[in-house]
Amino acid sequence: MKTRILVFLLSVPGFLFAQEHVLEVSSDIEHVELYTQGAQITRIATSPLEAGITRLVFTGVTNQLDPTSIRVKTRNEVLILSVSGNSAIHSNPKKAPIIRMLEDSLALLRYELDMEKNIRFVLEQQESLILSNKELKGDKGLVLIDLEDALIIYQKQLTQIKQGQLDSRIREQKLYGHINRMEAQLAEFRKSNQVPTYEVVVTVSVPSAKRMERFELAYFVQGAAWIPSYDIRVKDLTSPIKLQYKADIYNNSGENWDNVQLSLSSGNPNLGGLPPVLYNQNLYFSELYKKNWRKTGPPPGEYGFTLHYDADFGEADSTVVGVTQKNTSFSFDIPTRIKVVANNQAQKVALVDHDLKGIFEHFTVPKLEEEAFLISKITGWEDLNLLIGTGNIYFEGTYLGQTTIDPTITTDTLVISLGRDKGVVVQREKLTEFCSSNFTGSKKREILVYEITLRNTKKEDVTILIEDQLPLSSNKDINVEATEISGAVYDEVSGKLTWQKNIPAGTTIKIRIAYEVKYPKDKVLYGL
Repeated sequence: MKTRILVFLLSVPGFLFAQEHVLEVSSDIEHVELYTQGAQITRIATSPLEAGITRLVFTGVTNQLDPTSIRVKTRNEVLILSVSGNSAIHSNPKKAPIIRMLEDSLALLRYELDMEKNIRFVLEQQESLILSNKELKGDKGLVLIDLEDALIIYQKQLTQIKQGQLDSRIREQKLYGHINRMEAQLAEFRKSNQVPTYEVVVTVSVPSAKRMERFELAYFVQGAAWIPSYDIRVKDLTSPIKLQYKADIYNNSGENWDNVQLSLSSGNPNLGGLPPVLYNQNLYFSELYKKNWRKTGPPPGEYGFTLHYDADFGEADSTVVGVTQKNTSFSFDIPTRIKVVANNQAQKVALVDHDLKGIFEHFTVPKLEEEAFLISKITGWEDLNLLIGTGNIYFEGTYLGQTTIDPTITTDTLVISLGRDKGVVVQREKLTEFCSSNFTGSKKREILVYEITLRNTKKEDVTILIEDQLPLSSNKDINVEATEISGAVYDEVSGKLTWQKNIPAGTTIKIRIAYEVKYPKDKVLYGL
């Protein structure tokens, strides 16, 4: 009885081992949730399942994934026992035809080499046969004529054989050269064809066999991103602003996204979801020794990612994008499936177009730059889901340059600079004929006069904000007094002068600034 029990127990481990099945599973990328730094990849796979325990090996996954982010989802009938992973080497199927072609060519060359060796072997046997029968003497002796004929035949045949052997050796050497070069080329292709990948091993248990079970494998990769950008088009100062929201998509994840559903999210998965904790702020006396600080690299598990961005003002692919609003973020859902190659090159996608109503104004600081800048003040932009990005400016059909859209401002007005407007000419000059320098008692008196000229060459009126300044005294012995500011709003704290002017089409206005500075005559004044 004890013997029977022991035999049964010994058979149990083998029985359990027999119940564990191992299946290699291929999967396809179905959906990519792309963030401004990183991407959530979702793969779909189907596999038949036998009753009992099955170990599923998902192959061909990028080795750039974060192993701690792996998630596997399936139906409730399937019990997931464990999820693990390990690095692997995978052959690139796109390079396989080249390798097969080289292998076939190499096999043909080796066949030709074997044939050439056979030919040389036959020639060597012929030579051996002739040399072994070189005795020309018979029972009755040899007639001179017969001897001459034999020598001619002997010389002709042996010469042909030797020439054939030489030709065969030359062909063999050429074949060896071709074979060596092709073997080296094949070795390089095989080496480059070995792509480091990752295998996700999922152990599941099912009570009964399943014909086909669907699995969803998700993981996070750092080597991907999207950058918002904008095209800002202004037809004229009476038309609405056309704002095209675009995305530059980058994929450097190590795997191509072929025919995938793509969503662009404003969220940042690298930021923790827990609120910060405020700790005690302790005061202490400094120590008498210095600590040694050492600069280190990124902590283990961190991934670096560099974007190579080249300015490109071409048109993006036009799509009608759905917007999904979440509690703390939003996402753009690309309606059509898309292909993004893993080459770290920007791929442009148009997301949404907006017609914006804005108030157009011109702005100038002629003391610093004699240029007029066109700006637009936009309200009601909070619902547009804008992110910080670069905008390409087109005004009246002409590309003017770039500006930065920053929706993180706390005001309800979004100010967009539309660049320089050459239609408004600005000039600031010093009127030297009205300037003077003289002494009054112990003081030196400086009088300075400037004139700002603004000319509107456009066909419509413009409103322009002009800024200039008066110098500020940093010493009680220095006295600054404005004698003419042409109706400017003066800020005594900053010394700033501000004018809001309307310039009719085709007209010119002038603004004059005059002030005097008094200071001790035995001092040298700087900053005037």
